[in-house]
Order: sequence, then structure tokens, then C-alpha cells
Amino acid sequence: MDTARSKLLLHLLAPAVVIVLAGLSVAGWAAARNANTTEEHALLRERVNEIAGTVQTSLNTAEVSLRLLGDTYAGSKAPHKGFNAAAKSSLGSGGGSAMTAIAVAQQTGDGFVVHGAQGVGVAVGQKLTGIDAALASRALKTQQLVTARGATDSKGISSLIVALSRPHGFVIFEASPILPAKPIATPKDSAYSELNFVLYRTPTAQPDQLILTTTSRLTPTRGSYSRVIDFGADRWLMITSAKTTLTGGLAGNVPWIILLGGLIGALISGGAVLIVARRRAYALALVEQRTVALRRTLAELEVAREDAVAANRSKSQFLSRMSHELRTPLNAILGFAQVLDIEGIDDDQQEVVDHILKGGKHLLGLINEVLDISRIETGELALSTEAVRVGEVVSEVQDLIAPLAAERRIEFVSNLGSEAENYVSADRQRLKQVLINLLSNAVKYNRPAGTITLTCDQPEPGQVRIGVTDTGLGISPDLVSRLFTPFERLGAERTETEGTGIGLALSRKLVEVMGGTISVRTEVGEGSTFSVVLPFAEGPVERYERLHPDDSAPPAESDPTPSGEDRRHSILYIEDNLANLKLVQRITKHRGDIQIIPAMQGRVGLDLAHQHEPVMVLLDLHLPDISGREVLQQLRDDPATASTPVVIVSADATQSQIDRLLAAGATAYLTKPFEVRELMEVVDGVLAGTSS
Repeated sequence: MDTARSKLLLHLLAPAVVIVLAGLSVAGWAAARNANTTEEHALLRERVNEIAGTVQTSLNTAEVSLRLLGDTYAGSKAPHKGFNAAAKSSLGSGGGSAMTAIAVAQQTGDGFVVHGAQGVGVAVGQKLTGIDAALASRALKTQQLVTARGATDSKGISSLIVALSRPHGFVIFEASPILPAKPIATPKDSAYSELNFVLYRTPTAQPDQLILTTTSRLTPTRGSYSRVIDFGADRWLMITSAKTTLTGGLAGNVPWIILLGGLIGALISGGAVLIVARRRAYALALVEQRTVALRRTLAELEVAREDAVAANRSKSQFLSRMSHELRTPLNAILGFAQVLDIEGIDDDQQEVVDHILKGGKHLLGLINEVLDISRIETGELALSTEAVRVGEVVSEVQDLIAPLAAERRIEFVSNLGSEAENYVSADRQRLKQVLINLLSNAVKYNRPAGTITLTCDQPEPGQVRIGVTDTGLGISPDLVSRLFTPFERLGAERTETEGTGIGLALSRKLVEVMGGTISVRTEVGEGSTFSVVLPFAEGPVERYERLHPDDSAPPAESDPTPSGEDRRHSILYIEDNLANLKLVQRITKHRGDIQIIPAMQGRVGLDLAHQHEPVMVLLDLHLPDISGREVLQQLRDDPATASTPVVIVSADATQSQIDRLLAAGATAYLTKPFEVRELMEVVDGVLAGTSS
């Protein structure tokens, strides 16, 4: 009886084990599949944002091009001749397509008449009708750039028409041929070869407004990602989906591997329970096999991790290449805008040119930030780390942001105290860049008539913390983790607040490269506090006084003393760090034959070099306006200063940098913190050469 009961229990136990293990396998499959789907959506969203950025840049470039053509027509003494030449040049730079047309039309009493034209399908004197007339009217009404898609002919060719109104009733048109019904092929070596996407001229998927597609059919579905792009007065819809899994075939198969392996394991375990009494050794062997299989599975996952790292590296390289490519059209935009600014234009046109220059410089700053992030990630960013006084840098940044704060009636409250007299180890210009970003954000995302509080303290020995607190709306806890993600604006892109979403990401990387940390403490409805913690550093003057306690003694009899003012030698020191300037002045205060002329900007230093004709120049490399290398080049290129000795004083101690500067004409190269004796030996050597 007991034996039969035991057999029954044993037979019931085996199915129970199989059911439980199978259930766990299904749960593991579901979890792995959900994780894979989440990662797939994240990668697709990231690719969509990259494509949208590229499309947005192209559309903005088209708008700027139309504005320039309109200004050329309105500002030319011979409008037709000037416009035709500019339009012809634009057609040529766009590939010279015979089916592309550019025209300018003037509003008359009963419609619009073409006054200037280049390309096929439009002629001077022609009256606009249909889509063209409606588009011109909408352009004048909205005072923004508007678009339309032309009718499709028998060959399936349509056109994308872009129009922009200009002063005095003029409208500029540009028509480009498109084949909306014919999918375009994506090159295999393209960064987007694994994607399908379509672009509609409307915010909804309307077939008659299709601009381009890479597939025969793509509409918003669960597996696709939609993104609306603002283009003038219009909103365009881009829908993207993946041709294949973006996470890789291996990652897509992992859930099935888990499920299959789990089911097999369940069956094996069930069989093992049936024979456990007689085959215990066999059961142990199965356990060993299971362990080996698990190790192999983990080794597949390791390969997937390495692939992800390689993909991230490729993304950084792509951003770097893309940023460089964007400089080419941006150079033309800023160049032509500056030419118009120099040639002299009326007030209305000057306002337009100012907007072009402002937008171009903003885009250039964004490109530089993207390049900075790429350089940091690849280890190519050069820093000049030295002792920087906190209060001095904070004061400079506050002065720069003050006009922006005044516009919104935002008050600065300074609680820096004596801690602001401390020095930190940092690159002065990069630290200013970080603080400018934090303070400008504190202004942009603050309440009108709010406050910004600046603090400075020592959270731990050997550290200095700079705090920036605003009285804005704060950040939701579920969004804080995305705060330092590049191009992530946490919904601010749907407001009028300007920004790119890259400043905080760059600031974190810069602070970390300088050996510090950046963090945020925020509360919804109360505001946010951003804190930058950097390592403590000894000030240059304090270090000098510690190493030279007898410096207060009067000069020795052997020290050279002037017999008159004409015996003093002027030394120009171009350095933006006030502490370093004070140090050199302190070192030379007992030398009656030396007069230090300070300059905290490169261009100011060049002016002082011509005004005072110093016997030598001490030059820092990292200056706020132009680089020290450029200052050296201008000094060497000018006959009046070509022979003036120039000694580089920089925290950059890399040998390749030293060799380049010496080859460019520097007399000597001293690295910070420099030795006082070495500095004076160089100075005395130069003075001896000028006296002989």
C-alpha cells in the first residue's frame, strides 16, 4: 500500500515539476521579449530623432535660402538681373536639375504675377493660378514659410513647392521634382539602411500629400514611430519603422532560446524525478549540462554587450562626421549674411540679417557642442587644467547672464561667502562654459520675477561645491534620469523656450573630465538646484608665498635698478586668469627694471603689443576670445612684432603641443605651475639680449 502510494505521489510530482518549470520558462520568455521590445522601441526612437534632426536642418536651410533670394531681389538696384543671377546660382548648387524652378511673384489687384523666374514651367509675366496662387496667398497671410505638393503627371512626377513672403507683397517660390509614388532606395552603407520611412507634407498620413518614401506602404501602426516636424506654418509627419530588428538577430532570438531551453529543462527534470531513486548520478550529470548551457548563454550575452558598445562608438563617430558636414552650408549662410551686414542695408533688412546671424551662430554653437561631446567620448578633447578662483569665474558668468535675467525680472542672490575665495582645479574656459549653461537654464526655466541663488561651500575636505538654485517649476522625478541625455528636453521642445537639449549632457562630460561631478536636486513646484563639485587647488600666489617665505625682503644690491623711467622694460602678459597675473606681478615687484602690462583677452593683447612695443610677451594659450596660437601667429605675421620674443605659459604640458608652438615661432614654453627661477631665467635671458 505504501509502495503504491509512493509511486502515485512520484507520478504526480513529475507533472507538477514539469508544469512549474514550464511556467517559469514562459515567464522568462515574456520578460526577455518585453525587454527586447523596449530596447527595440528605444533604438527606433533614437534613430527617428537623428533622421528628424537631419530633415529639420535641411528644411531650415531651404528657408534661409529663400530669405536670401528674397532679400537679393528686394535690395538689388536691378531686381530682375540680380534675382536671376542668384536663382541661377542656387539651381546650380542644388545639382542643376532641369525640372527645378525658382520664381518671385508680386501681388497685384487680381492675383499674383511672376516678376523673375529661373527653371522649367514658369515664365516672367505669367499669372499664378491654382495651387501656386493659393500658396502665395497663404504665404502673405501667415508671414511664414508654407509648402504644397503639386499635381502628379502621367509619369508619376509631382513637385514640392515652397513659398515665403517678403516685404512689399513679394513671394519667393522654389519647386523641386519628387516621385512620391516611387520608393527610393536606401544605400546599404547608410546609417539608416535598416529603416523604412515616409514623409508627408501634412501632420496626418494623407496619401495625396506624400513627399517621399522608402517603402510601398507605411502608415502609423504599433510597430512604427511617428514624429511631427515643424516647417514654417506647416507641420510635416514622418513615420519610421524597422526593416529588421535593430537590436540584432541574436537579441531577438534570446527569448525563444530561454523558452525552448526552459521547456526542455522541464521535461528533463520531470524525467529525472521519475528515476531519481535509481539514477541519482544521471540527475547530477543533467545539472552539470544545465550549468554549461547557462555559461554559454551568458557568453552570447557578452557578445551582444560588446556589439552595443561598438554601436555607441559608431554613433559618436557619425555625430562627429555629421557636425563637420553641417559646417559647409553654415559657412555660406553666415558668410553671405556678414557680407550683407558690411555692405550697408536698411533697417528692415538689417533686422533680417541679424536674425540670420543669430540663428547661424546658435547652430554653430550646437555643432561645436556636439563636436565637444564626440571629442570627450573619443578622448581627443584638450584641457588646460590649472588653479581657478571660484568667485572670479562666477562673477564673470553672472555679468554675462545678467542682461538675460533682467529681461525676465529675475534677481540674483549671492550666498557665496568666503568659500568663493577658494581655488579649484579646472579648465577656466570650460568651467565658464558649464556655469553659463547652468545659469542660462536657471533663467530660461524660471518663473518671471523669480530668483537665482548662487552658493559655494565645501561638502568634503579637498572639494569645492558651486550651487545654482532657481525658483522654477522643478522636474518630475520620473524625468530626472533623462535630464543629462543628449537632445532630451523633457517636453520643453513643445514650448517657446529655446534650447537644444545638449547643454547639460556636455556640461556633465566636461565636469567629469575635469575630475568633478555634477548633480541635481529638484522638487516639482519648488525649483531645482544644480551642483558642481570640483577638486580643491592651491592658488598660484598662495603657492608662491608658501615656497618663498622671504619674498617680502627688499631687493638685493645686485638686483638691477633703473636710473630713470626710460630704463624700465615692458613685459606684456596675455592671461585671462587673474590669479596668474597677480603671481607674475608679485614675482617681479622687486625688479625695478620690469613693468608688467596685463591683458586678459587675446585681441586686447595684440593692441597693447602695438601700443607699448614690449621687450617680450608672456602668452597663455586658452583665452576667452581667440586662442593663444592665433595670437602668436598674428604677432609673427606683423613686421612690427615679428621679432618680439614670445614665451608660452600654459597648463598644457603635452610634448606634441610644445613642439608645435616652438615650431610656430615661440621663444620658449613654460608649463603651469611654473618654477619661479625658470621664469626669471627666461626673462633675464631676453632682457640681456635686448640690452646687448
